[in-house]
Amino acid sequence: MLREEVNKRLTLNWLIQGASEHAGLTMHHLVRDELNTLSPKLLLLYDQLALVNHLQYWCTEASLLLGWPPRFWKRAATKTNHPFYDHPILSKHGGMLAEEGRQRALARSKEKGVPRWPIFFGFKTIQIFVRITMIEEKCQQELTQLARQVASQVWDIPQDRLDATLTTKVAFGKLSKTNSFTRWVLRAGAVGYGGVLHQNGSLQVVARAVNFFYLAKELVKGTAELICLHGLNTLDDETYQHVMEQTDRLEYEPWMLQSGGELWRKLFAVAPEGVRYADLLMHLARLPARTLEFIILAVLEEPPAARARLEQLMGA
Repeated sequence: MLREEVNKRLTLNWLIQGASEHAGLTMHHLVRDELNTLSPKLLLLYDQLALVNHLQYWCTEASLLLGWPPRFWKRAATKTNHPFYDHPILSKHGGMLAEEGRQRALARSKEKGVPRWPIFFGFKTIQIFVRITMIEEKCQQELTQLARQVASQVWDIPQDRLDATLTTKVAFGKLSKTNSFTRWVLRAGAVGYGGVLHQNGSLQVVARAVNFFYLAKELVKGTAELICLHGLNTLDDETYQHVMEQTDRLEYEPWMLQSGGELWRKLFAVAPEGVRYADLLMHLARLPARTLEFIILAVLEEPPAARARLEQLMGA
């Protein structure tokens, strides 16, 4: 029972990170006209940042810190000490989804002018960050509002539930302990944080990030976290504490980001037509652990069966 709850939370975290990664590729186009008014250069820069943000996991620097993705995902299915070994979906399909996401990003990189070769990729990444920073310095208030607008459109959530700030001091709330070198480096290099805090008598989505792109992504992620609280409210305090300690770890996020976007894409390929993102995620979060596992496996292995089950779930 406890293992099932741990796996359920890992699956929901995968969906939370995947929603952020999936939205991040195109969400800035929801406010295309407003961004062009601020600067005609921003839209392409955010397109490029979305791609380097995803492809970074296959670069030398990230691989030295986190591990080479193909090897990590291969070990997930074979090594009993791997953090995802006991998760039947991550261990079996995580590597496939990560590679599909990489190939999709590589194909789009040609169109958007992002180089593939490591040295040029690194220089391009720095150039993108510098140019975005220079442009955004002149319009931070407008971009903060646009980030709230984007997240509101993605999830259909009122903007007054979204607390957003552009800042270089991105950490907030109660952070997990940095008791490993990997976690310490990830914390030190963080460009954004998103989550849920109790403020002014209600639960608020809070995001802090260094630029508009990451701020919007963190708002999307934080809103997904708020929705997925429906999957935790039936746990007793002891179980909740154990589940969160086993699953909500900073070092798991890169793996869920690199594979979660494709999971989200496949999920919505079989979702009932016209369904709202928030409604679907809320219904999934409320499911018993084994039922959620069954549906997500069907999304990846038997799409027609998944479509029928989701239609039943959503009353479509």
